[in-house]
Amino acid sequence: MNILDILNITNGTLINKINLNTKINKFKINSKEINKGDCYIALTLSKDGHNFIKEAITNGASLIIVSKKVFYNIPTILVQNTTKTLGQIAKTLRKKYNPKVIAITGSVGKTTTRELIYTVLSTKYKCLPSEKNYNNHIGVPLTIFNLNLKDEIAIVEMGMNHLNEIKYLSDMITPDIAVITNIGTSHIGNLGSKENILKAKLEIKHGLTGPLFVNGDDKMLKNQNAYKSGFDEHNDLKAYDLSSSLTQSSFKINLNNKPYQININLPKHLINNVLIAIHIGLYLNVDINDIIEALKKYKPYNMRMNILQDKHGNTIINDCYNSSLESLKGVLNLLEKENQKKLLILGDINELGTYTTKIHNQIPNLLDKINNKQVILIGKNMQKVNYKNALHFLNYKKTLNYLKKEKIKDTLILIKASRSLKLEKITNYLINQNTCASSEPS
Repeated sequence: MNILDILNITNGTLINKINLNTKINKFKINSKEINKGDCYIALTLSKDGHNFIKEAITNGASLIIVSKKVFYNIPTILVQNTTKTLGQIAKTLRKKYNPKVIAITGSVGKTTTRELIYTVLSTKYKCLPSEKNYNNHIGVPLTIFNLNLKDEIAIVEMGMNHLNEIKYLSDMITPDIAVITNIGTSHIGNLGSKENILKAKLEIKHGLTGPLFVNGDDKMLKNQNAYKSGFDEHNDLKAYDLSSSLTQSSFKINLNNKPYQININLPKHLINNVLIAIHIGLYLNVDINDIIEALKKYKPYNMRMNILQDKHGNTIINDCYNSSLESLKGVLNLLEKENQKKLLILGDINELGTYTTKIHNQIPNLLDKINNKQVILIGKNMQKVNYKNALHFLNYKKTLNYLKKEKIKDTLILIKASRSLKLEKITNYLINQNTCASSEPS
């Protein structure tokens, strides 16, 4: 793609005279990542990207795209909104490289499902998955920017916290296959009801050119016209004979009247995500035996149900990337049958709006089902949760001050909260304090 192509895509204005045939290698928004021949797009976010143009030029940028008039000795395109331009370029690149695109949304489990699908499909195809938590109007274009002609499939997360966000993203990437993992209470404070959350998630069908795959056990998704996976007998792909531990699950599926055993390093409340990945693999003609072998090797993604062991006999469940009522129920259900002494470190669930108190007040009933436990509740919302003998702390720093005075051994420790509470700091302390020996189930 050359500068003239980009000028036409963005409908921008040239600030200075340039060679319109100059080729551009990559599009980037981080000036530190610029290489020779790249285009730097100056976004106006929490930090104004225009302040880093000099660094981008020093690192070799051949073009800058800006929304403010600037004058540098470099080809420059002025546009009204650089964030919108990000999406315009991504839409063009998606068409240029034309991989099969799988879009994933849902209240919880998007990243786990993305990684499971990648694990299955990469046995047969060259796949590009979203990086990190790149699932919004900035992150999705950045994923598309990483495409090349060798990529056969792009696996893209799509998040939202308001109506019309998924619609915008789906129109940008026009998915060939779509996935909805579930409909929960995440972002209910912005959307007002689970019905509106469903409506927002179904916006993924706006640009969809192929089938939709859903969690068939989800009450709000089971009536959708889609491929369904789950434990219910009416699902298209059904799991049965399930056995599960804290770190592993096994179950069977039936294909062409023949049973197949699936083993996975995930607990039972994430099996629906596994089933969706299997279902998509089969849809795209991946051999079931290759799927089975790939899933055996799967390891949980960072800060999502990572199981850590230390020399003092402690087992740490590091699940502090995000939290919702549904995901908290799932992990607490795992602990009901565990007789080991437990330390439950739980932080706020965010973005619940007027539902904040109602949802947090359901937590004591969940905790009552767990025996032999100590409970630590962290955050402003958890301060209002009245639970017998629970310790309350405002933030992770105050919690650490307490933990540093305690000797913890032979304990099953759950650490879970919304990402903003930074409870991974507690995990890091416990690991370093106790000299962690291993970090993944085998």
